[in-house]
Amino acid sequence: MIAFAMSTLLTLLVTSSRRVTAFSPSIQRIATSAKSGRTLLETSPLFRPATNTATRRWMATVEAPAKKEDEVAELPTNDNDEDLLKIRHSSAHVMAMAVQQVFPEAQTTIGPWIDNGFYYDFFFPETIDAETGETVESRKLSDSDLKVVKKAMDKIVSKNYPITREEVSREEAKRRIEEIGEPFKLEILDSIKTEPITIYHIGDEWWDLCAGPHMESTGALPKKAIQLQSVAGAYWRGDEKREMLQRIYAIAWKDPKQLKQYKLLLEEAKKRDHRMLGKKLDLFSIQEEAGGGLVFLAPQGE
Repeated sequence: MIAFAMSTLLTLLVTSSRRVTAFSPSIQRIATSAKSGRTLLETSPLFRPATNTATRRWMATVEAPAKKEDEVAELPTNDNDEDLLKIRHSSAHVMAMAVQQVFPEAQTTIGPWIDNGFYYDFFFPETIDAETGETVESRKLSDSDLKVVKKAMDKIVSKNYPITREEVSREEAKRRIEEIGEPFKLEILDSIKTEPITIYHIGDEWWDLCAGPHMESTGALPKKAIQLQSVAGAYWRGDEKREMLQRIYAIAWKDPKQLKQYKLLLEEAKKRDHRMLGKKLDLFSIQEEAGGGLVFLAPQGE
């Protein structure tokens, strides 16, 4: 029985070798070597080290496909990449400077870094029209305003202002804040319990109370990896009895490749959002007539 099976396999290999020569000479060698009694494992190139450069290169290509140029293996975080944290922190300062250049009435509050970028809160008071003397309502930022602010940011980056640290006394910090008319900064100053008070300057153009860290200059910021995203409302100190602020959210990465990768991750997350999938697959519905927030499962969603 075994002899018959081996004889059949040998016949198939010899016959097949004539047909596949044009595609793979190595297969023909495997069939031919079977006549001499050598095993297929001994003669197969799949089980022998590659001996010529071309073969090794071909096998390496098969085993390890080249990585796409725009592929990012893993995005860094504020915790494991201090440069990224500095970029986001300095970008928040640059954005605040740009907002006050475009809208001089804007008052600054806080601007921390967050997981994907940063935000900054602004207060826009009512103003008086210089010509008519009439009261003008506080400004409501729009998407078009964000485009203007981003252009102003890019100019600040292009000018490559140095970002420098200064230590001052509490009394000196208070004097400077009162001089520029920033009441929210006075509250922030009161909340700082340590001394000296640290201030970070952008050239001689703008400064803010800050503990750092920051980039050495605005020119080190990657303009094409920073995008202003949206505007949201936020109460000062989270107190609904206090002033309503306008918060500008932004995303910031070290380079455009990381920004692109982050956006791809967001798109993938949207595809898997149960709220979108549920409606798309008709698993549930929300009927306002029955009451806000009530979800009705469809038969296929049960």
